[in-house]
Amino acid sequence: MDKKIIIFVIVAIAIVGIGVYGYGVYSSGSENGTLVIYAASSLAGQMNQTAAKFESQHPNVKVQIKYGGSSDLINQITTLNQSVDIMASADYGLIDKNLMPNYTSYNLKNGRNEMVIAYTDKSKNSSQINGENWYQIFSQNNVSVGIADPNSAPAGYRGVMMMQLASTYYNDSTLFDTVIGQNTAITSEQNGSKTVINSPTNIDPTSKIVVRPAVGDLMPVLQSGAVDYILVYKSDADQQQSSGVKYVTLPPELALSNTTYEPVYKNISMVQFSGTNKSKTIGLTPIVYGITILNNAPNKQLATDFLQLLLSPEGIQITKSNFIDPISPAEATINSTNIPSQLQQYVKMP
Repeated sequence: MDKKIIIFVIVAIAIVGIGVYGYGVYSSGSENGTLVIYAASSLAGQMNQTAAKFESQHPNVKVQIKYGGSSDLINQITTLNQSVDIMASADYGLIDKNLMPNYTSYNLKNGRNEMVIAYTDKSKNSSQINGENWYQIFSQNNVSVGIADPNSAPAGYRGVMMMQLASTYYNDSTLFDTVIGQNTAITSEQNGSKTVINSPTNIDPTSKIVVRPAVGDLMPVLQSGAVDYILVYKSDADQQQSSGVKYVTLPPELALSNTTYEPVYKNISMVQFSGTNKSKTIGLTPIVYGITILNNAPNKQLATDFLQLLLSPEGIQITKSNFIDPISPAEATINSTNIPSQLQQYVKMP
């Protein structure tokens, strides 16, 4: 074989190898330090597994992850000046709105989820509930419902706004008030075709509504039998099926996973911490995760290596194994700039 052809073949194989296995080219076991990640609690399975893989490839590195409601975690970064390398949010819009451009220069949409109703055999009327009658069962006096805190967790404000959306979908004008309005201090008001939900600092729930800081805090309450049904992400319910957790899927319009319905979602918004100087308005959006490296990340190279693993084919498999629908390549939001060259093979620009 001609020597030039042989050289060409070798170079071509090397290029393909870099494209498919690029993560291995950049990773280095000689690095050391502590990588600090703030992440939505619904990402715990994915992040823990990715961190374990990363630590095995970087023996001198410790990955430290703090989980919670995305809004609360971002607030800790912006108001408490917490030293953080990576922020992974259950609502990519929170990064665009609160961290760009002062705290980061880019935001990568890297996964999708959907809202479901989780329950167990101990839940009241569990043998009857389905995707068509769930809202009627929620309305029953003796049935309790768990939600994440709408002031701190995307799953919380999405769950509450979904209940308002369901009122329209099922043509039941009393649904929101029966489940949420009469059992919390949360209120809803119409303004033409728009609906504004007000969520005060003190939600003041009755025994019908159980509120926890983050979506990850709801599952233990359900499994203990302290609540009948919880509004959570599908990935959370899927991960607990072996423990007896079941779930009802919602109609596509209510599951919040399909961008087709964004024009409808824009008619609903929530004022968090209403009536205070901390109040802020957030709209209903599809469940799309976002992730970024902070501008002042103490370990920027380690953070870049971690994101490269997460976005690589190996990381995508980890994401899928934790029942999250990956966005691959990840999609940079419209104002993103200065994305590290190391990540660009896994990112689609707007």
